[in-house]
Amino acid sequence: MTWSVPNRIGAILLAILGIAYPVLVYFGLSVFSPRLILIVLIAAVLLRAALFLGSGKRVQAITFLLVAVILACAGIASELVAIRFYPVIVSATLAALFGVSLFVGRPMIERFARLRTPELDDYAIGYTRILTAVWVGFFIANGSIAAWTALYASIKTWTLYNGLISYVLIAVLFVGEWPVRRILRARHDRKTQDSTGQENA
Repeated sequence: MTWSVPNRIGAILLAILGIAYPVLVYFGLSVFSPRLILIVLIAAVLLRAALFLGSGKRVQAITFLLVAVILACAGIASELVAIRFYPVIVSATLAALFGVSLFVGRPMIERFARLRTPELDDYAIGYTRILTAVWVGFFIANGSIAAWTALYASIKTWTLYNGLISYVLIAVLFVGEWPVRRILRARHDRKTQDSTGQENA
């Protein structure tokens, strides 16, 4: 089932709100209570789950439902901590999804790669597996730092890391991987050609 236009618009808006979430919380806490912000956050997560469910993407819908439940349970203990732990939950969820994909079905990066190149050779498949593992490590590290900022840092430090630094690190990993991939691919192709030439000689 494909996304309808309203669903796509809603998903884009929710994604933008998710990216801007730390900054919105930083300014929102000076105006609204932590309880109200938490309620809005849970409602937004549930809406995201409903959009995925409506488009037939059950795994993503269940994931967001679980996030909403975790936030609600955390809010019982501390509404403020629950609000600040949302980036941690997101990183943990992504780490789990990428990690599980290493053992069930195709690695997550391979799935993304096949959207552009349906046919991948053995080298590309192996590379996407390694890259998926790298992203798992990144999400674990990112979530750990986010957890520290949520528990021990000031709201300014929490906002700075989760609203800016973490995105910069994601961009560095995403962009920096491209030249590494090309270099390794060229080296692999060169070795393959050399070995083929030696066999034919």
